[in-house]
Formats: sequence, structure tokens, C-alpha cells
Amino acid sequence: MKKLNLLSAIAFLLLSFVSVFYFSCSKQRTVAQLNTYSPVNSYLNNKEQPEQTFTIDSNGTGPIVGNQGTTIWPSKQCLVYPITGDSVHFPFTIKLVELYTAKDMIYYEMPTVSAGTILKTDGEIRLRAFSGTTQLLLRPSPCGYQVQMPCAAPQSGMDAFYGTTTNNHPDWTNTPLTPFTTNTASYTAFIQMFGWINCGQLAGSSTNSTLTFTSTTDDLTNVGIFIYIPATKTVMQAYNSTTTAIPNGSAVKIVAIGVNASGNLFSFYQTQTVSSNSTISITLNATTDAALTTLLTGL
Repeated sequence: MKKLNLLSAIAFLLLSFVSVFYFSCSKQRTVAQLNTYSPVNSYLNNKEQPEQTFTIDSNGTGPIVGNQGTTIWPSKQCLVYPITGDSVHFPFTIKLVELYTAKDMIYYEMPTVSAGTILKTDGEIRLRAFSGTTQLLLRPSPCGYQVQMPCAAPQSGMDAFYGTTTNNHPDWTNTPLTPFTTNTASYTAFIQMFGWINCGQLAGSSTNSTLTFTSTTDDLTNVGIFIYIPATKTVMQAYNSTTTAIPNGSAVKIVAIGVNASGNLFSFYQTQTVSSNSTISITLNATTDAALTTLLTGL
């Protein structure tokens, strides 16, 4: 009887081992069958708005104007070298990036979220100054640079949010407080810091939800997942396939972008109204650069 019990135990252990091995292999086969993608930056970087360079070689009365209408009044007197704080001499250069559409913010991966709270936005720019290859700083207030950002319908209560980095992702802070004034077709502010500048306003809510993304067909590790909220012109990016808080009742547009090892494009698009925490299943389909550009332009 003891021998039979021992044989039964051995048979049970062998059966358990075979079952675990089978299911483990089955799981590995399932994972291996998911479509894989290269980092989405390989595509997005080629679609970014270019950085414009302006050489300032003398004092003048006129501003410099970017390709999309950003207007800047550069001043040598408010520039200093880092570390030493020495004054700057002519010539120096001003460098400008302009992002005024959801498409361009997605291409640059510059979402409009401040410490987990969405921003209503009317545009982002990056403003930098250089002497040769040395990046310059602005003298402390009351020094600054007057900047005008174009807008067809300016809104009151907009501030300059300055770009920072949190967990290697873009973030925004409105410190130091720099309000924008408005006229019929633009915002104007006296910028206190170089770098990324967002014309924005906190637009969070007391009732929020998150979206989580999954897929049974695609490995989402390198896929870019973006959420656009037209009502506030907010762009969000889902890091690790999860968003930060979205105000309940928000109508959102969801875009996912993948690029495979051969450089072929894939995308996913969906609209919905957010009312609770939700999990969204993504299936990427083949697309073209022209079709994806049209989709992002129409957000």
C-alpha cells in the first residue's frame, strides 16, 4: 500500500510539472505572438516642428517673429552667462520652437499636464538664448523677455507655465507666476525663464477618472498613446499605458501610434466620453504617413 501511495505521489508530481510546463510554454507563445514595435520616437522625431534660429548682432527697435507668429523682443541687457553671471555681448542667438496644434504637441511629445492636473492651453513654445554654444540665462526679475503668442480667440486667466521634468516626462509649473494679458489676436507676457513656456490654465476637476490601455494583439511597450481633449485643447500621453486624471464628462480622442522594425506605420483611433475608470483594448492597424497626418491635423 505504501508503494502504491508513493507511486501515486510521484505520478501526481509529474503531472503537475507537465501542466506547469505546458501552460508556461503556452503563455510564452502567446506573448511571442504579439506584434512588436520600435520606439515611437523614431517616427515622431522626424515630424517635429524645427527649431528656428535668429542672430542678434545689434540693438534694434523691432521684434523677431517666428514662422507661426510668435513675437519676441530680445534684449542683451537681460542676458547673463551661467555660473559666472557675466554680461553678454553681441552677437548672440535666439532659438525658438513653436507648438500651437495638438498634432505638433504630439509629434514633440509635449503633453499639457501640470503635476497630474490637465492644462487648458493655447500653445507652447521653447525659447532659448546662446552665445556661441553656451546657453544663456535671464537675469532675475525685473528683467525678462516680452513674448507675444498668437491666438484667434484669447481667453482670460491664462498664465505662463514653465516646462520641467518629472520622472523623465514633461511637466509644467506656473512658478514664478507670470500672467498673460490679451488683445484681440494674441497673448503677451513678460517671460521670467528660458525653456519651454505654455500659455495655459489649470483645468482639473474634483471628479476624475483614469484610462488604462491593453492589447491582445500588440505589445504596447514602444507604442505612443495620446489623449486629446478638444474642449480645453489638452494633450495627454499615457505613460506605461495609463493616463493621469481626466475630468469626468470629458469627450476625448484617443490616438495610438506604432512603428515596426521595417519602418511601417500602425495606428489606433477612438473617441469616447470619460465617466469612470476604464480599460481600453487597442488593436493597431496599418496606416500611412499621409493618413496619420490627416488624422492628427483633424483632432
